[in-house]
Amino acid sequence: MPRLRLSRTTAVWAVSVIIGASALTWGGRAAWERYETWGTPTCSWPLQVRGTASPAQAGLVRCYVRALASRDSAWLMAVADYIPPIRITNADLSHSTDARAGLATATFRQNPNDTSSAFVDISYADGAREDDLGLINMNAMGGPSGWRMVIGTDISPGSSAPPAARPGPGS
Repeated sequence: MPRLRLSRTTAVWAVSVIIGASALTWGGRAAWERYETWGTPTCSWPLQVRGTASPAQAGLVRCYVRALASRDSAWLMAVADYIPPIRITNADLSHSTDARAGLATATFRQNPNDTSSAFVDISYADGAREDDLGLINMNAMGGPSGWRMVIGTDISPGSSAPPAARPGPGS
């Protein structure tokens, strides 16, 4: 049986093509993820992430904890969903001391029935917890794609319209 003999140049070329194709695949996935969630604020803040979270979702929760730690209501507005319009109140800042206590842990749960929503539980280093915080991709609300947190107080509670649908743990 004849042996197939490859030249060194052919082998180097084949390996280069395989490595290049792998790099393009990885880069394409990363670029698509970035494009899909280009409107999501992301921050660098120490946070232990558990569960299945996209980089955009984890970055959003990092921004939330950072904003809480610094009592920055403008950043809280940046991470909050805005349909319906909301405002940040002192109640939304109630965990600011907890956020400064040390490394927080965020446990993510994707909604199995709706890819545009997820939930996060945050455990702070001092033992305080926030459970079932909603995350929503604003494209589900008719806005541009970008994840936001369901926080804040509706600024038009006297409206005769029914309240906006918010994702719940059973959704």
